[in-house]
Amino acid sequence: MQDASIPRPRISNAIDNLARAVGGLAIATFTAIIVYVVICRYALSFTPRWSEEIPRLLLVWVTFIGAVSAFVRDTHLCAGLTDLLVAPGRLRSFFAVLARLASLLFLVVVIWSGWKITVLTWSHETTVLSWPAGLVYLALPVTGAIAFVALVAAELRK
Repeated sequence: MQDASIPRPRISNAIDNLARAVGGLAIATFTAIIVYVVICRYALSFTPRWSEEIPRLLLVWVTFIGAVSAFVRDTHLCAGLTDLLVAPGRLRSFFAVLARLASLLFLVVVIWSGWKITVLTWSHETTVLSWPAGLVYLALPVTGAIAFVALVAAELRK
């Protein structure tokens, strides 16, 4: 967990605020679409053709946008075993640095592999809307890069 005495850098705060705003808007849009589709399906006896593609795209993007905020806030899932097994001191600090480096390395892998699969699938089209299928996978490199920038900014602040 992030030490409360160390304020986050402005760029990290801006990224977090933007991620939360965009994520909230996407969740509100997702909810409105699902309510509309349910009303159409059960009250009006028809289902919009796009009722699966757009919510799926929004769900993928909002998940990864939420991950950006979790990285910035240092609230992503962790077991917390280091705090239980290692006494405060140099060894625990070393493990914390190692964990941050592993997170940065993980983000590099996400950015690189996400970009490769985005490029690979960009020429394919979705079934109903004929949008590039790579839009779904584009969430990986975009949000990975944003999280990487936020983490690097936080590390430079320390």
